[in-house]
Amino acid sequence: MSHNEKEKPASIWFPQTWILILILAVGWSRYLPLSHPEFLNFTPVLALFLISGKFLKGHLAWLGPVLAVIVSDLFLNPNYGLNLLEPFMIVTLLSYFCIFLVGRSIQKSTRLLPLFVGAIGSSILFHVVTCGFAWFMNPAYTKTIAGFWQAQFLGEPGYTPAYLFLRNSMISTALFTGLFSFAIQKIASNKNISCIDGLDPSKT
Repeated sequence: MSHNEKEKPASIWFPQTWILILILAVGWSRYLPLSHPEFLNFTPVLALFLISGKFLKGHLAWLGPVLAVIVSDLFLNPNYGLNLLEPFMIVTLLSYFCIFLVGRSIQKSTRLLPLFVGAIGSSILFHVVTCGFAWFMNPAYTKTIAGFWQAQFLGEPGYTPAYLFLRNSMISTALFTGLFSFAIQKIASNKNISCIDGLDPSKT
């Protein structure tokens, strides 16, 4: 049996397992705040898109995270009173795509600093875009610079302050980016599965 034939089962196994991990991680992060509101926006979702953009190639680079988000949304959105195709969800998906591109932009870097900056920058990008859209659409905010500032840091009166969303997002994205990066690089360093479909070990 040739070396390539030995690698084939691993090539099939990894993408399926990666997508399953994505779905479980996203679902867990969406379900957790229902019982623990202090963990709102403590999620691996942004890290998943960032890591997918940096380390994965081919159709799985975008398919895995998108599939994970859609599957989790179908089951959990009713608990949040949201529909999958409402404007805010579309803006959210566009934000995810931008974060995926951030990962692509640092794909050739082997240093930790660009990855860490990418994680923090992704959190800020997502927060500014989604809270900016909320400011634009929500009549509770005045359409002024002060109203925009309120949407970004204080949020709507009577609800969790927006700065807590940003804090949890930055902490969780940096944490999960480090964890996922370490895991993928360990997989890529294993000679038996160094040719995994959807993984570019030369970028690690």
